[in-house]
Amino acid sequence: MIEYRNNILMCEDIDIRELANTYGSPFYIYSKNDILSKIRFLKNIFSSLDNVLIAYAVKAENNLSILKLMAEEGIGADVVSIGETLKYIKAGGKAENVVFSGVAKTREEIQKSIELNIKRFNIESIPEAIRINDIAKELKKRVKCSIRVNPNVDAHTHEKITTGINGNKFGISIKTIKENAELLKSLDNIEIESLSMHIGSQMTDAEPFYKAILVMKDLIGQVNSMGFNITDIDIGGGYGVRYNRDHSGFDFDKFKSESINLLKEMNLKVTTEPGRYFLAESGALIMRVEYIKEELGRKYVILDGGMNDYIRVAMYDAYNEIYPLVKKDNVSNYDFVGPICESSDFFAYDRESSVLEQGDYVALLDAGAYGFSMSNNYNSRPLISQIMIDKDKHYTIRKKQTFEEMISNEII
Repeated sequence: MIEYRNNILMCEDIDIRELANTYGSPFYIYSKNDILSKIRFLKNIFSSLDNVLIAYAVKAENNLSILKLMAEEGIGADVVSIGETLKYIKAGGKAENVVFSGVAKTREEIQKSIELNIKRFNIESIPEAIRINDIAKELKKRVKCSIRVNPNVDAHTHEKITTGINGNKFGISIKTIKENAELLKSLDNIEIESLSMHIGSQMTDAEPFYKAILVMKDLIGQVNSMGFNITDIDIGGGYGVRYNRDHSGFDFDKFKSESINLLKEMNLKVTTEPGRYFLAESGALIMRVEYIKEELGRKYVILDGGMNDYIRVAMYDAYNEIYPLVKKDNVSNYDFVGPICESSDFFAYDRESSVLEQGDYVALLDAGAYGFSMSNNYNSRPLISQIMIDKDKHYTIRKKQTFEEMISNEII
């Protein structure tokens, strides 16, 4: 819901120029109703299945107001730290809808999670299974767990966000499960009820999902033959979005006709863990043009937002559209760069845009996921504000960090 109307960039019914004058750049904006529409669309995709938990991957964006939206819509939480769990509960979420993933769960995190009665742990290693069992025994509890397995299916996405093939740090191979089956069955304080997978992020082709679920179906049969009772499957997330507006996002039609029908046949309880899909297209990073620099035949748009505010381009070579707030007929090609003292602090090279001038504003689109949540104070830059837009209303959901707040925990 961020689009041009009469050459003015709008978010829902708000002229974004109004926000730039009100809040001061750089800042993030989010379309509340776009988030809600994505949530409701995905609910509908899974509506033909009898028992489904949609658990939002909190790492994508953990602002309390956004987590409150999730909780109000009955969306659970896929977390990778106790902090994410506590934020979800603070926002009104129920611990019973929390799935705890991640490869390095600490003793303190496991204990607190058991005390909160979360839904389940996604086990990533044999030592972790032993640790969870030991802590549960100390607490006189029996906790539900899922074993994350690698189906070894290529998600055909960026190498740094592919997670379901052999040789990465996530999950347990079927070979390791077979070798440790008796040990796992001897752990009386955990109940292994589920197998889980997450083959990668930002997938647009639904075919790898279908192939991975087919592999999981076979693995569940193998695990049950070892004496386990698997009643649930966690298919992870990774539904891709349209970072390039010339391309389509995830193929939900194919996913529904293939993967959803396969899941129906399997007749198991289902968990899925979308993150990016709910947030990415709802958000944008608004930045001011500080300078237009021309050097050796290149034009640089130097912005007041940098890689500390949005690191995905520097980290993943991510592509994001960049739209001026006012669309003009005349165009030029620019390198869009930030103020950080690193050569990797750029947003786009040789990108065509309406002609820009010092003092103009631009929007880096599809920045709602893994934008603010990955931001930092590098170069001693305070964290920026987050603004929610609801039709013709806008309000702050996170204040800009002050210098005093940024240094408040330092000691001299």
